[in-house]
Amino acid sequence: MDIHNILDQIDEIIYIADLASCELLYLNRIGRERFGTPAPGVKCYEFLQGEENPCEFCTNGVLPHLRDKRVTWVRQHSAVGNMLLHDSVIDYEGRPCRMEVAIDIDRYVTELDTVQSDLAAEKKLVACIEDLITNSDFSSAIDSMLNTIIEHYHADRAYIFEFDWEKNLTRNTYEICRDGVAPQKENLQAVPIEVVALWVDIFKNQEKKITIIEDVDALKDDPARRIEYDCLHPQGIKSLITVPILTDGKLHGFLGVDDPHAHMDAPELLTQVTYIAANELQKRLLTEALMKKSYQDPLSGLNNRLAYAETLEQLRGKEFPVGVGFLDINGLKWINDTLGHDMGDKVIQKICGILEEHIEQQYIYHISGDEFVILWPEVGYQTFMHAAEDLGAALSDEENIASFGFVWGKEEDTGIAVRKAEKAMQTAKNKFYAANTERKDSRPGYLDALLQEFRDSIFIPYLQPLYSIRYDRVYGAEVLVRKIDPHGNIHTPVEFIGIMEREHMISMVDFTMLRQACELIQKWKPAWPDIVFNVNFSRNTLAEPDFLERIDRILSETGADPAQLIFEITESSQNIQLESLYDRLDEVKQRGISLAIDDLGTEAACLEMLYLPQISVAKIDKSLIDKAEHSDREQLVIRHLVDLCHDLDMRCVAEGIETDSQIELLKKLGCDRLQGYKIGKPMPAEDFFHRFGETALHKK
Repeated sequence: MDIHNILDQIDEIIYIADLASCELLYLNRIGRERFGTPAPGVKCYEFLQGEENPCEFCTNGVLPHLRDKRVTWVRQHSAVGNMLLHDSVIDYEGRPCRMEVAIDIDRYVTELDTVQSDLAAEKKLVACIEDLITNSDFSSAIDSMLNTIIEHYHADRAYIFEFDWEKNLTRNTYEICRDGVAPQKENLQAVPIEVVALWVDIFKNQEKKITIIEDVDALKDDPARRIEYDCLHPQGIKSLITVPILTDGKLHGFLGVDDPHAHMDAPELLTQVTYIAANELQKRLLTEALMKKSYQDPLSGLNNRLAYAETLEQLRGKEFPVGVGFLDINGLKWINDTLGHDMGDKVIQKICGILEEHIEQQYIYHISGDEFVILWPEVGYQTFMHAAEDLGAALSDEENIASFGFVWGKEEDTGIAVRKAEKAMQTAKNKFYAANTERKDSRPGYLDALLQEFRDSIFIPYLQPLYSIRYDRVYGAEVLVRKIDPHGNIHTPVEFIGIMEREHMISMVDFTMLRQACELIQKWKPAWPDIVFNVNFSRNTLAEPDFLERIDRILSETGADPAQLIFEITESSQNIQLESLYDRLDEVKQRGISLAIDDLGTEAACLEMLYLPQISVAKIDKSLIDKAEHSDREQLVIRHLVDLCHDLDMRCVAEGIETDSQIELLKKLGCDRLQGYKIGKPMPAEDFFHRFGETALHKK
């Protein structure tokens, strides 16, 4: 049903206005009957209030900052009368707007004139009206109304049943019982409509739409009503009154009173209260439908971007872990442009089906045409990772229909986890682009150049020597990448690593350096059989689903001994998800490869990384070494840092060594190994071997 059709059915004034400009975007049927049809572009304060400037009481400025983005208040309108106003923020035509529901309180008061009853009944009716209209908790208001009915009729039980016409059932949705009377609600959740078929006929077709049963036992011998008796008698009901609840002219349910001991011959209060309750019930049902449409994407049926934004806000600062996934459909623009949007819609719906096979619908958000986010709070690591990995495999089985990345852990701001998942997704997407070069129109042009450079093998290793203090020799090297442009110029990492990381192509460099390091190990094995290479690996590379498979393939194809490799974990480790990293590092260590933490002592490597038992080498950053020569306090810090690493059964490497005095200081402080320009600058592989290879053999 269209939103406008929904709002036109409500018998209260409703309008929608832009939060920023106050432009009146929509006025429902009742509003148009009262004020006329608004002209395009007119302001709400101009059309509804006759003012030249925004109203002093306007809630536009405060609504977006309220916790639930809604407020209810009372105001007297000069042309309409006393109004109860309910303002809320909704997503309308892709922008945030204020929807106001204006309830005519005076209309309900005039309805009291139709009640032919005593003053006490009128007071009770007023109380019911007040509860139903002003109480933000509809269930609480209904319970209050049912209590009033029990009091007025001196009854045992009052209740509401609602019909499910598709399933041909009715169920008890609200119930209040007098003290000592056993509740029946749980037992009456799937009553066949045929049990109350006679009541339905009375509600629909007879002028006096009231069912009064003065003696339930009298139904026992009536074959046409035996089915009613069999339902009512086991509940201990002796008599009852039921009246219909009509919404939009259709039978929605009925309100009933069991065993009334007063006013049984005067059901007017029951009828009037039911009418008012039905009006409020309809209003709330339609508002719920509107809110559902506001938070639901119409094509996919999933939560939309507004729901996603609100969920992110609700998750902010929570203590529990959240599983986050980011999915982007591969080549959707190309499909839309070449095959049409109908085919694109089918692809989106197919993606939705795959997602819902592995993740509950409530955790999936369709945030844009080709992007989906999973926010799964309070999920265990194994549960989420299993579901996410199965989803990734299913997407691959569908010829890589989408790129998918995921993370799990605790973040003060879940938005950070979303960005990490998006980054992992981009890595997967670039693999898709590399394998589908014919889709040039679906990726940035400069990415082609980077991929072409990679395919042309223009990334080469430079080796910076690593020195052992104990054995007084260079025992290996850190493998550092260099790029050679078409003109033969050599570029250092600072000139290109940034863009490789931004384009999520860093794994291409990492695995290229690993392969070339393994090839050098095998090439130099006869002359330098125990050489060790430190190879840098981005955390993003470690997180790739096929990380271990690619390592195994390189080791198998080159024949290199994994014991001659140390992987250095690069990039910031702040907020790193140790839980998800733990298993991956375990797998690396089981292969015989050692692991190192880089830049220890700076913000790029937090001490929390030392909690990981797989780490066996810590590299102390150059910034600490530079200060230590002239600061006793700094030397004390480094000494204790070295001792801490030794206590954790780790070796220490001091980076940035540039003077003989630094070498002597680090020996005194107990450091194990050194690296820096004093030992040797990064150099081509052959230069490194000629300079240190023979020396290493002589010192063995």
